[in-house]
Amino acid sequence: MFKTHLIMKIIVIYLFALLTAVTGYSQQMLTLPGVISQAQKSSPSYYRARSNAMNSLYSYRYYVANRRPQLRLAADNTSSFLGNISSIRQPDGSYAFNRSYFSYTNVGMSLDQIVPFTGGTFSLETNLQRNDLFRPDTVSFLSTPFAIRYAQPMLLYNPYKWEKKISPLLYEESTRRYVEDLERAALEATRYFFDALTAKQNESILQANVSNTDTLYKISKGRYELGRIAENELLQIELSLLNAQTALEQAQLNKQMAYRELTRFLNMPKDAEIEVLPPADVPQFNVLLERAVLEAANNRQAVLEFRRMRIQAERDVAEARGNNGYQFNLAASLGQSQSGASIKDAYAGRALQQNQLLSVGVSIPIVDWGKSRYRVKQAKANAELVEIDVQQQERSFEQEVYLQTQLFNIQKKQLASAGKADTIAGLRYEITKQRYLIGKISITDLNLAQQEKNTASQSYVGALRSFWNAYYTVRALTLYDFEKNERISYQFEE
Repeated sequence: MFKTHLIMKIIVIYLFALLTAVTGYSQQMLTLPGVISQAQKSSPSYYRARSNAMNSLYSYRYYVANRRPQLRLAADNTSSFLGNISSIRQPDGSYAFNRSYFSYTNVGMSLDQIVPFTGGTFSLETNLQRNDLFRPDTVSFLSTPFAIRYAQPMLLYNPYKWEKKISPLLYEESTRRYVEDLERAALEATRYFFDALTAKQNESILQANVSNTDTLYKISKGRYELGRIAENELLQIELSLLNAQTALEQAQLNKQMAYRELTRFLNMPKDAEIEVLPPADVPQFNVLLERAVLEAANNRQAVLEFRRMRIQAERDVAEARGNNGYQFNLAASLGQSQSGASIKDAYAGRALQQNQLLSVGVSIPIVDWGKSRYRVKQAKANAELVEIDVQQQERSFEQEVYLQTQLFNIQKKQLASAGKADTIAGLRYEITKQRYLIGKISITDLNLAQQEKNTASQSYVGALRSFWNAYYTVRALTLYDFEKNERISYQFEE
């Protein structure tokens, strides 16, 4: 019987150890660098940044592809097998309404190339047309083996010239914005991490409060029974214990909610067991203001955006001047054609005839009541407004870099002070508790020391949060790693 009991006890201990090992293994310990790294790979902020980057990439590729030669195949057919009544000119010049039975088919291929310097389109074409008349039954072909065409819609405004200035800037903006978005994801991850760490810290503080208060209550109860303290003091300690237990329950709930928010942000499984660890090391460096402003000007997307906004304003003025009612259209073509009763006859080399076509159109406004002039003035006024807005944004940009840099340099000192205050408050509480146990001070003094200890501990975590928030804010504003002295970059893969 004793052996059986011993064996069962060993089995229970073994299963408990195994369960503890599995539970410990499944629990993930999250550090701030790990949370940020995971956020930059799997968080919703990462996927938004990636989608925006892909959108801009494809937009830029569309711009590049649009400037390359475009090969097109076109085919169309017009048929009237059951007959169609239409007005047909007679040999004597008169018109008669006759029913005709026909089918017209045209197939062509063209190679088109935009001419960015002029805004026109240069084309190389070839096509074949077949005409079928069913009553009487006749077939004819018209071939154009080779033709050169050029179309110039307008000379006063060239959209391709401005597109060449703006589209590359938009693409460069997107590459910088991608880096900036990932740094913003790091900043967002810092907020979720410290929400969880703060909740964990509050739970630890309140657990310690409950444990200490419970110990004090048991000791005070014995002292009360011996008549060394008044009933009022015992009741005060008991009330403190009840309040601490209630606060602990709320803190445990807050911790669970903060942990779930962190796992949701990181796209972790719903049942993931995590534990956050406070940052052990703090970077020891200062950021020079001049260097921060310089790196922000070299790396930030906003700087390119300011330049693009100015160019777009200039483009709008040029477009208003170009679309002032004066129109000039030019179309020219040169090629060879031949008709015949068969495809072979239509492509007979000796019979090919040269075709030339030149079309010029001019439209000049005589009276427009100042419409064109007012449109140009409106575009200029908008350009002035854009310039004012850009100047204000540039000043705000520099001011934000300045303030956040100064804040980072100050936060490091405040963090050191908060850490020292936390240590002192903890020592003071232990000394005060010992003095209370020997009856040297009242319970009021002990409660005050405990509150100061809790406040100092919470202030230290708050200072830790503020420091790392300022750290990643400076990185996001400058896109520069001052700890490694290098520009921040991330590789983007489709």
